[in-house]
Order: sequence, then C-alpha cells, then structure tokens
Amino acid sequence: MSMDKKKRANASNAAFYLVVVVGIIVAINLIGTRVFGRLDLTETKVYTLSPASKDIVRSLPDFLSIKLYVSDGLPPEMKSTSRYVRDLLDEYRSNSKGKLRFEALDPGLDKKLEDEAGACGVHKLQVQKLEDTKFEIGSYFLGMCLQYNGQNEAIGEIVGAEGLEYQVSSLIKRMTQRKRKLALTTGHGELDLTQGFQTLQHVLSQEFETTTVNPSSAAIADDVDALLVGGPKQAFDDKGRKEIDSFLMKGKGVIFLVDGMVMSAPNQGNPMQQQMQGGPKIGQANDSGLADLLKGYGFSVGQDFVLDRQNAPGPVEMNGRRMLANAPMFVGVEIPKAKDKDFSLLAGINAIIFPYASSVSLVGPLAGGKPAQGRLWPLGQSSRASWKVSGFFLFTPGTPIEESKDKGPFALGYAYEGPLKSAFAPAAPASAGMSLPPGSTPGESKKRVRMIVMGDSDFASDEYFPMSRFLPIYGNGAQFLLNALGWTLEDEALTPVRAKTVTSRPIQLDADQKVTGLKMVNVLGVPLAFCAFGIVRWRVRRSRRQSQKL
Repeated sequence: MSMDKKKRANASNAAFYLVVVVGIIVAINLIGTRVFGRLDLTETKVYTLSPASKDIVRSLPDFLSIKLYVSDGLPPEMKSTSRYVRDLLDEYRSNSKGKLRFEALDPGLDKKLEDEAGACGVHKLQVQKLEDTKFEIGSYFLGMCLQYNGQNEAIGEIVGAEGLEYQVSSLIKRMTQRKRKLALTTGHGELDLTQGFQTLQHVLSQEFETTTVNPSSAAIADDVDALLVGGPKQAFDDKGRKEIDSFLMKGKGVIFLVDGMVMSAPNQGNPMQQQMQGGPKIGQANDSGLADLLKGYGFSVGQDFVLDRQNAPGPVEMNGRRMLANAPMFVGVEIPKAKDKDFSLLAGINAIIFPYASSVSLVGPLAGGKPAQGRLWPLGQSSRASWKVSGFFLFTPGTPIEESKDKGPFALGYAYEGPLKSAFAPAAPASAGMSLPPGSTPGESKKRVRMIVMGDSDFASDEYFPMSRFLPIYGNGAQFLLNALGWTLEDEALTPVRAKTVTSRPIQLDADQKVTGLKMVNVLGVPLAFCAFGIVRWRVRRSRRQSQKL
C-alpha cells in the first residue's frame, strides 16, 4: 500500500509540475504578444533597433503604415529573413507611440493584393529551391511598402537582414522629415554624381537633397546646408574661393577632398599609347587653387604622395591586363576606436584604403593641433613604415619603388568644429552699430563651423568603391564619406544605423597544433561529452532503482 501511495504522490507531483510549466509557457506567450523583447548577443547589436531608429519613429509627425508582403511557404533560407523582418517591424511599431501601423499580407492567389504590391514597387522574387530531389525556380513575395501622407516608398525585394534597418530608417526619415541640401562643386574637374560618385548617387539621394554649383560663376544658394569639393583638377579662381569662404562664414559646413598630386600616363592622346596598357605613369603636382584658402583656416595639403609598406591590393595595369596587386600607394589606415563618443564620423569603420593620398599638415591658427576655441580630430594617418615622394614620380607596375628619407607617420586628413576666421580680410571694418557693406565677407563665422580636409578624393570614387564586392575594406571609404556628410550637415541620425553590420569574429590561433586540437574538440569532444553525460545519468538512475526496497 505504501508503494501505491508513493506512486500516486509522484504522479500527482508530475501532473502538478506539468500544469505549472504549461501555464508558464502560456503566460510567457501572452506577455510576448504585448511586450516586445529580444536577446541580442552581437557586438554591434545588429538584431536590436538602434536608439537613432527609435528616435526617428518616436518623432513621427503623423501616422505611417507599413505593409509587409510575404508569401506563405517560403524556402527555408528565406524563412529566417522573414522572421527577422517581422521582429524588426514589431520593434519599430512598439517604439512609435502608436504612430506606426504594420500588417503582414500574403498575396497568394489574391490578384488584387498582388496588383496592390506591384503598384507600390514590391515584386516577386525568383528563388531556386530544392524540392523532391529537384531544383526548381519558385516565385515569392518578400518586400514592404511604406505609406505616409499620400506618398509611397518600397523595399521591393528583401534578400537578407544585412543593412535592412538602415534602409527602413532612411526611408522613414526621408518621408517624414525635411532632407538637408548638399551641393557638389563643379567646373574645376571635380568628381560629382554624374561622374566620379555615380555609384553613391542612389544612397546620397535617399538621405540628402543634392544639387551642383560652380562657385566661380554662380553664388551658392542660401538653402544649401553643406558643400562638397570633390577633388578639383583645375584651379579655383579668386571669385570661387571667396564664394566658398562666404559660405563658411554663414556657419555652413564644407568637405574639401583635395589631391596634392595626380597620376597621368605620358602621351595620353596617342591612340597607340592608349592600347599599350601597363606602361609607366607619372605623378605631378596638382594645382587646385585652394592652397591659400585652406592655409587661412589652418590646413596645408602637401604636393606629394604618401606611400606605405602597410598597404592593400589595388587596381594596376600589368601585361595588358587590369589586375589587383599590393602597391605602396594604396595606403591602408587602421582606425582606432574613437575616444570621443560624441564624434560619430568614424563609427563602424576599422580601416580605410586611401589610394594615391597626400599628406595634410596643420599651419597658422591650427599649428600645434590645439585650437583656441574649436575642436580638432585626426581622420587617419599612415604607419611608421610610410614615406613621402614629391616632384617627379615615375610608377611602373612590377618595378620596386625606392623609399625616400622623409619617413612617416603622416596625417591624411582632419575634421574641425568651431569658430572660423575668414581667409579674406573684410572689405571694410565695421564700427560699432554699423553693418558691413553689401557683398562683403564678415571677419568670422556667424556660428560654429564643421569642416573636413582630406588629402585624397579617390577613396569613395567610382574607380575604387565597386571593388568592395571583392575586397570589403573598399566599402569603408563610401561609409566614411557618408558619415562625413552627415557630420558636416549636423544630421547624424543614420550614422550609427549605417554602421551596424554583421562581422565575422575568427578565433585567433598562433600554432597549427592549436588549430588541430580545437577541431578535434569540436568534432569528437562535444559528442563524447554528451554520451558520457548520458551514461552517468543512466548509472545514477539505475543505482536509485536498485536501492529502493519494497
């Protein structure tokens, strides 16, 4: 009888614990439908909505609707992406104070929903899948449509989680907030959105309103918030320099990308020479006409090339073919973690390649690197194994380059924030209570200015940015330029979102024996440990049964 009572007691306890566990699971699910939460163990919190994205949806001035078109029966490789998208939109909604509405729709065989999705710009994805031992092409919907005040924007095809938060946040920001206006200078051989920065055009137009201006022939409009001078190859005249100076004195920001030297092939106009790829190239000084203007602000771009033994593969022409090869003019710069947490310009960037870069030094009001009232940040420097060359420089692929005695490290760029004195004296001194004559330049900026000076314009250009498909490090140049524009425009909301990427974290091992040992632990150690635990558990239970007495 005592044994029966014990069995009944054990059965009752088991039933009670089962009911409690089921009740806890049900309660957790009910709470989960109302309170959003997620455990994110990634270093950059890739799977958690960033504070910047939360601020964007919290400040929505009106209701925003998001329709997620997602097909039922997605292939396994797309289901995880679908779950991530749903969780991401749930998190946007939970932080929007009720202003963001989100619904998931399956067009399926509903022609009306399919036409609705297509009208917004969401179309079927063609995906190859394995079914019944056969590879088949299936068509699926996985995209979203954003609707706000009568305007529609879409992410037509979602193929992965990488960069999705940036796409969604940039679209919401573009639809609900006024975009800052960026002007790119033209007329002096600069890179612009039609040639030079064409691959960045789509991203730039998403975040900013863009235009062009030739300061040498036209005034910079008052509604322009920042100016980008992208690698001029012809000299600015006095009118152009004064126009840029006047723009800075209004308290607006400017990014100067100035090449101290440029490379050219001899006899470029000779058709026979153009066919002979892989020939020598000559480096020569580049007169941008901005030297005196920049010196007035405290910067000097050297008419030199910085070469470095710490370099990366770059495009060179050898034996009639364009190929990748390590060369000292592709300077690899490691970016240390910023000590100033408020300085977002280098967020998410650990290294940048600066091709054919020139040195940037501090002179005049910034000599010594300690501005009286403003703040100054270095934006990268070459290694101690670098050197400078100037004057006549001949580069032939495959031929060793002799190192000069002018050794590094050398600064390649700076960012400055603070009051700025004009590089030109005011047309007439203003007495107390008197204004300057019309058209004259004030002696000091109206407010704190944000300015960037880099000795290179190629790092984010059409020639090098597309190489990120093969060498991801070249993508950091474009991210650096976008961060720089956001910082200069004082519109840094998307900078931390843009910096969120999934990065590999390889285990660093310095010996082959350690690698082999780690492989054996993973392949054999874990299964054996699991088996050993089962055996121990079995022996313990068996021992308990044998010790029981009737």
